[in-house]
Amino acid sequence: MFRLFLGTRHVAQWNFQRKPWKKELEAENELRQIGGIGIRIQKTPRWVSNHTPAIQMKVAYDYVQSLFHLPVFGYSFAENRQKLFPQALGITKCDELRMRTPHKIPNDELKYVLEKVEVSKVLILDLKKNDDFECCFVQFSMDKLEINQAFWITKETFLAMDCARIQLEGNGNLPIQEFVSQWLSSRSTRFESLKMTRSSQEINWNEGFKTMKWNPAIRGRNFMIHDFKKLDCHNGIDILRDDGLLATVVQKYEWIYFVVWHKRFQPEADRLHLDYLYYM
Repeated sequence: MFRLFLGTRHVAQWNFQRKPWKKELEAENELRQIGGIGIRIQKTPRWVSNHTPAIQMKVAYDYVQSLFHLPVFGYSFAENRQKLFPQALGITKCDELRMRTPHKIPNDELKYVLEKVEVSKVLILDLKKNDDFECCFVQFSMDKLEINQAFWITKETFLAMDCARIQLEGNGNLPIQEFVSQWLSSRSTRFESLKMTRSSQEINWNEGFKTMKWNPAIRGRNFMIHDFKKLDCHNGIDILRDDGLLATVVQKYEWIYFVVWHKRFQPEADRLHLDYLYYM
């Protein structure tokens, strides 16, 4: 699917599919009789191609780019059959990039995404079959980073992450104590939350940190970890930075959280469901 936007408004859509065009899908552009006059109703322009969809989508993308030189807002990949990876489309910059698939993605395509594509807002990599993937240092800097099977993330990459919200699953060996210590010695105001797989070894947060128990007069109980989920922090370990920013560490089941209270009280989070088994 290839979509065109004017600002944030969706103005046109081009579908590339294997099956022939269905008549019922033409309802958006159907002819209606109003007061004896035939009026064709057109909402969002939609074009459909169903012959060699991958080739046609690449041609359409190149054609539109050559005409208008449009920025790429988002790229989403869910299956391997068409193999239209960012490298094939020449994407080097976009706001959001999502790759969720149960199939293996070629390692060189993943490295292209990590090394050549500048993602500013959202990067999600949910890859189930890339067990042999290896990568050295990567600089992540975006609003939201979510990586499933993060076994390949190195210590250097982890500690250099400059993201507001981070979720890493499948790597409990990353040095979260160093991450917290690094945040305490910085003046960063971008970071909001980290959710990652918990190490099998218990961490003593009283060693090297000035910790506090929850004081209801200082902060609320619930932290909005997601638009639809909350984190219960009543048993969390509080840490105060020199500039007054308060953070909390919560260890729950297989997860460990590190969150920063840019807003000390979040009553809007109270009505939400608990996050523990939920992806950010």
